Amino acid sequence: MSLKIIIEFLDTYNLPWFILAILTWLPIVFTCSSREFFHALPVGIWTMIVGGILENFFIYHKFWVQRFILVHLGELDLFVTIGPFFSIGILLIKFLPKNRWGKYLIVLILSALATGIELLAIKLAFLEYHPHNWQALYSLIIYTLGLMSGLGFYHIYSSHPE
Repeated sequence: MSLKIIIEFLDTYNLPWFILAILTWLPIVFTCSSREFFHALPVGIWTMIVGGILENFFIYHKFWVQRFILVHLGELDLFVTIGPFFSIGILLIKFLPKNRWGKYLIVLILSALATGIELLAIKLAFLEYHPHNWQALYSLIIYTLGLMSGLGFYHIYSSHPE
């Protein structure tokens, strides 16, 4: 199957972000117990909100363009928000190591994964950077800062006695 056929199929049915949401939920389904899922849920919601706000900002200010939007949520597809942005927050807490350097490493790994997914979206033509405004390195930095904010949020809500 050629790349052109795949892109035409995704274009015809407006499915790329929906498929991405399903793919990013698979690791959660296969690795998280319900207890782990609900423990990480607040961070998933946090990363979903922060990611959605940032994505809307960057699309609105013409840093990049998102195509094949199935369900509009501002300037982006709802499935980007409830897919990768949510999933990455859940996975961050699921695989969060105890030591400081391990935490930083998992943030970098997940940021690199998110940037890789973004680059794949560019390759498949459902995302396009405006080259004079944006580069993949900027995405890596933004994902890192977003996930670090998720860790800060996790620390705040998990340190308080219930």
